[in-house]
Amino acid sequence: MAYDPRYPGPRDSSILTLQEHHRSQTILDGGESRHLRLRRSDADFWRTEDIPDRVLDYLRYLGFYGVYRIGRIQMDVGLITAMLERWRPETHTFHLPFGEATISLQDVSILTGLPVDGDPVTGVDPTLSIPEWQALCLRLLGFEPDAHFFDHSRLRIECLDDRYRHFHIADDAPEEMVQQYVRGQVLRLLGGVLLPDTSSNKMKLMFLPLLEDLDFARRLSWGSAVLACLYRAMCRGSYADQSEIGGYLVLLQIWVWERMPTISPLRRQLLEMPSEQQDPDVPFRLDGPLGYRWNVAFNVHHVSTRVARVYRCQLDTLVDTSRRFLWKPYTDGILAILPQMCTVGHDIWTARVPLICFDVVEWHLPDRVLRQFGQTQDIPEQFDTSQGLHRIDRRGRARIDWRIRHAQYIDIWDARRDHIVHGDPILRGRSYTDDYMAWFFSITVRVIGQSQYAVSGYEGESSTVRLLTDSVSDLVLDTRRALSTTDEDERIQILREMERTGSGALEAIGVDPHTCAPWYGAVRAPDMSYTPSPYASHMPSPHIPHMSSFDAAQMPPPFHPQMAASSSSYIPQMPSPGTSWPHEYDTFFSGPSVYPDERVERVSQSVDDPTASVIPEQHDQQISSTDLEWRF
Repeated sequence: MAYDPRYPGPRDSSILTLQEHHRSQTILDGGESRHLRLRRSDADFWRTEDIPDRVLDYLRYLGFYGVYRIGRIQMDVGLITAMLERWRPETHTFHLPFGEATISLQDVSILTGLPVDGDPVTGVDPTLSIPEWQALCLRLLGFEPDAHFFDHSRLRIECLDDRYRHFHIADDAPEEMVQQYVRGQVLRLLGGVLLPDTSSNKMKLMFLPLLEDLDFARRLSWGSAVLACLYRAMCRGSYADQSEIGGYLVLLQIWVWERMPTISPLRRQLLEMPSEQQDPDVPFRLDGPLGYRWNVAFNVHHVSTRVARVYRCQLDTLVDTSRRFLWKPYTDGILAILPQMCTVGHDIWTARVPLICFDVVEWHLPDRVLRQFGQTQDIPEQFDTSQGLHRIDRRGRARIDWRIRHAQYIDIWDARRDHIVHGDPILRGRSYTDDYMAWFFSITVRVIGQSQYAVSGYEGESSTVRLLTDSVSDLVLDTRRALSTTDEDERIQILREMERTGSGALEAIGVDPHTCAPWYGAVRAPDMSYTPSPYASHMPSPHIPHMSSFDAAQMPPPFHPQMAASSSSYIPQMPSPGTSWPHEYDTFFSGPSVYPDERVERVSQSVDDPTASVIPEQHDQQISSTDLEWRF
């Protein structure tokens, strides 16, 4: 896609090759990204009466106890939608204004407790007849579902919900019955919570044979499978034409809450703090993974919920500070109170490997987010996430053995400890190189919001931030060009380009580019004879009325444009600190009213009194919001 000066990127389209089809492009084109339908089917699971201790022991043994402890968390569709506008299927990362971030194997371990270090979740995709599926369910689950619950190799989740809603396991129940009950509960977790597809009410029965031998199931990397399916769901959900999404979106939401304090709700109960009943002689441990602490009541009076436009603005204005974004939220103190299941396999958290779940293969690329592991981020090696893999699914591939089909990726996963990435330690607080940030700014879309298109509801400052971000970036790059050249004529030309860039940005945000002072009051600003930045013509300011021409000859020296044009070394003479602008400039700030019917009086005031109101008080209620958008 050719670079358009109205947009903040990508200027170099070699990385974000799918921008034309991305959700963010819809917003940049003046549209609105519609909310996605979040698919899951777990409500009845969490209504299940208390699960017996024998079953919970099996959940711990298999690695699913952490998900059970997290419980059901209400989803924020606005937050999910806004995050998908920043998810890039080309890199498997979120592109934030200051760099890339992603959900990693470390996040899966610490937030959910799912095992990440193990064999890949894959095998033969069985295609059985309904009677054969019924026989398998009878043997492994202890009951035979009716035929109408089956849809080829999928089973309606309500079948298991009906089975276990009031099912009780006696204390002296035989071990085989307990294991059948465990398989049923794990299957509900997989189909309704961790790996839901867009059907929202059906589960894939291909996982059932993997649960026949619970010792075998324990050795599987369920965490990497869940992350692979979440990556796949986010990649598909990032396309503009998608209206629904599956995957374990609770993990995405908790990941945001842990890393973005100004977006996360305030928890009314701090589960990670020991209670008054805690024995001081016994080390305190959280009874679940870190994500478990978000299963509490929230105070949401100071944060937005469910409004994608608000979240979009917050992400557009996100800055790289510890108060706004946490690269390493898992401090030593946090890790010390987590159960062991959250740190098993920590040595592969930075493995650059494919994540596998039967037909799904998605790449885990920690080298793009080294700051999340306390290392300095440099330009990552260009890597193809293989869009061909995104097109592979189970449709029309009956009885395929995915262990053979994806053998090359399984071999890499099996050698995962040979693919650990390492970066330089962070020195003097500098977490990235200059080369990285210059490169990242050139290949990404930093600011997505288009506040000038908002006709109702919340209107943020995204367009202003977007304009200033691009303008300052251009000025920095041009400054480097000016400093590096030895050609005086070229340097002068660069300085003139810098002046045009800065002038256009100042004009668009309501600042006179010649005096570098705001246009106080509702008056027309002079139209000086300079060539504005492309931003000025393509991006009308959301704050001030459109400017029309004014006789430039009324401007007294030293700001007369002819003087600037006649001298390449022209430097505007600004007033000294603490002094006022000359009184002859008073006429500059008085002109024809921009409002109809002369509802705003002509103003004659000096710029050194910016607090003076230029709107007669009795007329305040008569001026519409479209008439007045810039007032001091």
